[in-house]
Amino acid sequence: MRLVGAGLFVFASMLLLVVILGRLDMFDRAPTWIVGPAIAVFMLAMMAVSQWLFNRRGSNPFGKRKTTEEHVRELEQLGYLESVSFRARRAFGVEEFEDEGLHYFLELEDGRVLFLSGQYLYDYEPISDDPELNQARPFPCTEFTVRRHKKDGYVVDLVCGGTVLEPELVAPPFGAEVWRAKGVPEDGEVLTGISYEQLKRRHGGAVGEQRA
Repeated sequence: MRLVGAGLFVFASMLLLVVILGRLDMFDRAPTWIVGPAIAVFMLAMMAVSQWLFNRRGSNPFGKRKTTEEHVRELEQLGYLESVSFRARRAFGVEEFEDEGLHYFLELEDGRVLFLSGQYLYDYEPISDDPELNQARPFPCTEFTVRRHKKDGYVVDLVCGGTVLEPELVAPPFGAEVWRAKGVPEDGEVLTGISYEQLKRRHGGAVGEQRA
């Protein structure tokens, strides 16, 4: 989804530029040898901006890409890494609405419910259609650690352990009404006033797609 968003951003920027140049009659007034290269330079600039906008926070899109472990070590040295461990019994997912990423409700061993949400969760989804990237599902699982940036709050990675928990169902997206009513918890929020079963009925209901 980040790649699609970056492409749409560049396309929209180029379209806006053409409209502005057309309104200013620049295509008729300016020499062709200036307009063409100027548009090319603008496109390259927008591609660079899209790299900054649509890459995961904490990465450096203009330099050598750091591995997750290199990024983790750097944050640890700076004192910016926060790690919280959890033990879960079961989980269900919710599809994304636009491009906010996947959502998971996980019932913890003490009865509370952990909510995780974001594009980073796609890194832990099973892949079976690409020989170079194929992976079994590592998350949700019974034991895991969420490593976050203390200052910015984004998830650096999930350290998965225990037994994999196949989601009990994948519910439809929350929908615009739920978002407007602020009915979606924050990423990493632990819910105590409502049970896992109540959340599953509320968001899954009869239309939740059962996993095989």
